[in-house]
Amino acid sequence: MAQSYNTHDKDIFDGHLIYATDQSGVKVANQGDIVMFDATLNGGLGGVRAVVPATGQGEMATYIGIAGQNSILNSLNDVLLTIDVNFKNVFKMKTTAADVYKHLTPVYWNETADAQTVIVSSNTGARTVKVGYVILPNEFLMNGTLSITGAAGITVPVAIVATSPVASLA
Repeated sequence: MAQSYNTHDKDIFDGHLIYATDQSGVKVANQGDIVMFDATLNGGLGGVRAVVPATGQGEMATYIGIAGQNSILNSLNDVLLTIDVNFKNVFKMKTTAADVYKHLTPVYWNETADAQTVIVSSNTGARTVKVGYVILPNEFLMNGTLSITGAAGITVPVAIVATSPVASLA
């Protein structure tokens, strides 16, 4: 008897899935952007888009991870119908000036910045959904460096904890 396999098992174990992307080109996701699932895209079929300053708490509830690639044009200038989204792993994220990022501190998307910037303080807006947790490298911890102070051009490693990876595959 032939055995069937889910061809996406490897992707799931590796922490990434393929999703339909915004085909309008209006809400482009760049590699490294915090992305969410938007049910209104693609004629109501839904798709992935980057978080933007207008993204609020309700939309961040569908936060699904970090874009593993750009969403609209590939090297041949053809429209990509899907995008790779990472929902676990460690990614370097931009920091917010003067914030102190300690090991294992939860971080939130900074809705007043871009789609790659995290902040340590929560609020009643988009900052109620955790993007992940600060994971300082072992060499930092062994040298007694227990935090990173945010500033322009400073990044911090964040272990992603996506809250709602959508089960349907593109």
